[in-house]
Amino acid sequence: MDFDFDHVHMVSKDVDAMIDYFERVFGGECVARGEFKGAPMATVKLGSMRVLVRGIRPGENPDAVAPDRVQGLDHFGVCVPDVEATAKWLKSRGAVFTVEPNRPRPNGRMIAFVRGPDNIDIEIVGPYDGP
Repeated sequence: MDFDFDHVHMVSKDVDAMIDYFERVFGGECVARGEFKGAPMATVKLGSMRVLVRGIRPGENPDAVAPDRVQGLDHFGVCVPDVEATAKWLKSRGAVFTVEPNRPRPNGRMIAFVRGPDNIDIEIVGPYDGP
């Protein structure tokens, strides 16, 4: 069985701000907007992936365990051919890096982390060279 990446689903306090961020910083495109079970919902196309953003539903309480993080979502990653060049481009568009481009393991992949809206971490990762 083969599986391909389909989407990341995020819950956001401000759906419009999340859409704006992915359009402005990553060059994404909002391809759908609507409502899902009482909350605003949007789909942002980012390369070949989709980022689904759902707002807070009426009566829904933000996560009390980790109010500054979305529980269950540590980060999601996007692969690029050149992490350092991409980091420079993203910085020019307002991205804030929590981890600058680096190679954490000898002969490992180059990585960096961007802090997105609602404190969501986005990993920028270079091509996989290993077995």
